[in-house]
Amino acid sequence: MVPFEGIIAGPFLGASAAFIGVVVGRFSKPEFFFVENFFGIAEPAGAFAAGLLFTKRWKIVAAIYLLLLGVFFLHPLARLIPMWTLWDIYVAFFAIFPAAVVVRRTSQDSTDIRSLFFSLALVTFVSVELDVLIRVFMLTVLGLYQAYPIPTDLLPEIFIAGALTTPLEAAYAVVACTLVGVPLMISLEKSGLLRLMNSDKRRKRTI
Repeated sequence: MVPFEGIIAGPFLGASAAFIGVVVGRFSKPEFFFVENFFGIAEPAGAFAAGLLFTKRWKIVAAIYLLLLGVFFLHPLARLIPMWTLWDIYVAFFAIFPAAVVVRRTSQDSTDIRSLFFSLALVTFVSVELDVLIRVFMLTVLGLYQAYPIPTDLLPEIFIAGALTTPLEAAYAVVACTLVGVPLMISLEKSGLLRLMNSDKRRKRTI
């Protein structure tokens, strides 16, 4: 749901909807390790990124990626963690640029199913991986690994395992969002709701 919230409602309303979902969902039924509930803050960030990409503000998303990665690389824990384990995040960063191209093409011709398919796939991938990057940032830079607690010498093993499982989860999200999202976006476009929301976003930016 996170990419759809940003794509349909825009970056700010989409992030707000995701945040409400986090608060209601995670705190009404907390995780066994209570600290894991705080990682839910990454979900609104993912919706925010999806909304920015679909409103052609991809430079902000790229800046967020660069900022978080830069701070992470400067952190002392980065020396312990194999850098290759973040390979999916690196791929997502470079996927921002083709995402910007196909989103622009989709906005020019909303009936282009192929462009819509690739737009949803790339935007979903970038937003889901930003969710992952923020969780990495919180775990290491913000020191939430200490709240479990996780020994620092165990962090490399955790990241190596994540390098194999996290991309599979991202792939699942991309497949699910494209299969559901293409007919959903077409239905919203035909009903006029999507045009109404987009015109409202443009009006707010103008104001």
